[in-house]
Amino acid sequence: MIVNFKNSALKKRCIFMDLESSSLPKQRKEQIEKIVDGFLSDVDFKKVPYIDIVSMVQKDGFVVETHEMDIETTGCLFIDETDTDNPSRTIWVNTIFKNPDNEEDVVFKKSRFITAHEYGHYKLHQTLRAHRDTYHRKEQIELEADYFARSILMPLEYFRTCYETLRNFSSNDEKFVTTMLSKFFKVTKNKVNLRIKDLDELKCI
Repeated sequence: MIVNFKNSALKKRCIFMDLESSSLPKQRKEQIEKIVDGFLSDVDFKKVPYIDIVSMVQKDGFVVETHEMDIETTGCLFIDETDTDNPSRTIWVNTIFKNPDNEEDVVFKKSRFITAHEYGHYKLHQTLRAHRDTYHRKEQIELEADYFARSILMPLEYFRTCYETLRNFSSNDEKFVTTMLSKFFKVTKNKVNLRIKDLDELKCI
């Protein structure tokens, strides 16, 4: 089943998946930014409203599926490349969420992030072949996959430009800025706030 997150049966129930702010070293963040830049080098942000992560992973041979899993699970990654001519790459996205902040389009936003997070494991952690993600994990590989997802869904320089433009337009109304960036990049407000922290740490603002 190929996923259309907006129209899938993801709206049954909801659980909060956002990871807390990470302690990932700045040097590792910069390395991940360079990796992501390579993936996005041919993206024309004047024509693309936001990164279509599902199409991106499909081009890399992935199937994205939704499944009802236990309430602690966010997503899963399954890789079988023993048959080099016909490798199997699958991402599962849990269909059970919650939305404590009553955020608009939260199902779509969180599903996109889970997909990007699992894809990050594939790109950054080549030895992983079967992996289950749960809430609030702090292992290094989880922090890296989380950062990868923020980077690919909110490309650094493009995000910085949008952030600064909105701040100037709104006279530094941070609530307005966060809300608009969340709508524009199709991610939760929590992830927007983490990306703003990334900008500060990487000395982009």
